[in-house]
Amino acid sequence: MSRWPRLLVGLQALALVIAVSSATAARSSDASPVAAPAGAISRNVEFVANLPEAASAISINFIGDTMFVSTVKGLLSYDVSDPAHPRLLGGLPYYIWENEDVDVDAKRHLLFVSRDPRGFTSPATTAFPYGAVEVYDVSNPAVFRPVSVTTLPTGHTTTCVAGCRWTWTGGPATSSLDPHNWGFGRPIFALDMRDPAHPKRCPDPIDTGRSDGVTTYAHDVQVDARGIAWVSGDGGVRGYWVTGRHRNPVTGRLQKATGCKPVPYAGGGTTLGRYTTRAGLMHNAWRDVNAKLGGQRGVTLYATEEVTGASSCKGFGRFATYDLRGSFRGEGWRNIAKTHFRLRELDTWTPEKQQGSTGCDSAHYFTDRGDQLLAGAYYTQGTRFLDVSDPRHIRQVGYFRPDDANTWAAYWHRGYVFIADLQRGVDVIRLRGSASPPSSMPALVAPPLPAGRELSKVGVRRDPHWHWMCVVPRNV
Repeated sequence: MSRWPRLLVGLQALALVIAVSSATAARSSDASPVAAPAGAISRNVEFVANLPEAASAISINFIGDTMFVSTVKGLLSYDVSDPAHPRLLGGLPYYIWENEDVDVDAKRHLLFVSRDPRGFTSPATTAFPYGAVEVYDVSNPAVFRPVSVTTLPTGHTTTCVAGCRWTWTGGPATSSLDPHNWGFGRPIFALDMRDPAHPKRCPDPIDTGRSDGVTTYAHDVQVDARGIAWVSGDGGVRGYWVTGRHRNPVTGRLQKATGCKPVPYAGGGTTLGRYTTRAGLMHNAWRDVNAKLGGQRGVTLYATEEVTGASSCKGFGRFATYDLRGSFRGEGWRNIAKTHFRLRELDTWTPEKQQGSTGCDSAHYFTDRGDQLLAGAYYTQGTRFLDVSDPRHIRQVGYFRPDDANTWAAYWHRGYVFIADLQRGVDVIRLRGSASPPSSMPALVAPPLPAGRELSKVGVRRDPHWHWMCVVPRNV
């Protein structure tokens, strides 16, 4: 399409502007010690720094000690080798919606941006017919050099699988022009990224029929330490092999797994996260392969349900733990329109009536420190530290809830937690205690605003039907 070369030229021009000014920005934007914000902070949590220039932060990821922040108004990079004094390296200003789970290829120094069709233009419009995946070369972290732009039938989150040889993109419906009649969401669309300058679209969508046989919203993907790609969305969480040869539990045949043709592994439907009954979806998930349940490793799944704007605390999205046993033989795929297979729920947790809480809000992105200690985001209820070493009894062990919190994601990095907050920018905190091992979890990121929330500098509008996942930027 002729518009994409023009877009790349424009982005390259912006990149050159940033390259010229990055040295000045780096000298002038060192974080200074600041007082802890007003709110509720548990005694074992230390406030370290705040980066207000990253206001409207959506998601974060890391390559070594370089932190990349995706905001509504552009991309930023920081040197965080000294977490108490992050140093701004550079930025690329342009409107992005939503890039909720920014991902990186650390080996090739690439950064991936997922463009949501609901907010690709400014002001945003649901009439825009497609989403897109943008690739940037960040080998010089002060400069975001455009590599390619590829349009897709959707766009909201883009995740590397199989060592970034492929990317998987999930997200919402695009327009009424779509011939598949898939409803409000889309399955996963994969791109072969072995040549990032010329990505190739895989021929068939992935994770179809996910909700009791109906193809619907596949929201996000997380890849565990064994390389299993876990797809969360409307109706549940399902995991796939993307490398190696495996027996397909649905067909019984030995099959080579690739990013274009994955092999089912485990997972399935959930009672939570169903649009038809809970007005929400399963937002993101993670399996710690070393966590034990009943003496068995790798059978516990952690997952977040997102439901915002609920009429009561009971309706807001919850964090949950699941037992994967009973799902390793294709139960989450085989004949699910009739079986309505559900994973066994072990426990759920919300900030309601917890220490440090002022009320209710939905669970959102979380990350695992590597020892069954999670840092999770809960919008107005801030960041919560949860001990899930006993997945049947989730326990809060710390909290950080500024009064002005709009917390979307919290990321462990070298013993600190970096928080993407749409209102505050990036907060840096530390949980006091024993030394933190490096996280085994790829960095996660963040989603739609809770219903009815307005930011001072970021305008939003809500679709009357899909308000919980269609908050989009207007003129900013």
